[in-house]
Amino acid sequence: MRRIICILIFYRKLILPSLAMAIALAFLESIIYGRFPWAEVGIGYILMTLVFQYFIYEKRNPNDYYFYYNMGLSKYLLWGTTLILSLLIVTILMIGYLICR
Repeated sequence: MRRIICILIFYRKLILPSLAMAIALAFLESIIYGRFPWAEVGIGYILMTLVFQYFIYEKRNPNDYYFYYNMGLSKYLLWGTTLILSLLIVTILMIGYLICR
């Protein structure tokens, strides 16, 4: 249970900036093409979480990995869970969008 909480604390720093950037890029694309691209928001969110993880944890705060390592989480496990959580969130939102459509 402690590992799951640590993963969620790790992922919490990535959610808002990634979502904001993905929506901003989709909004720019909607200005060009005239429709809002929901699928590109999902793809952009997945890519932006990985980009922001690189900049936040690799460049700005590389010592944060020691905290997670002491909790039993390696850097590769954190990268993998970020990708899996992003895919899971996008999949759930896309299914919800298709059902409500």
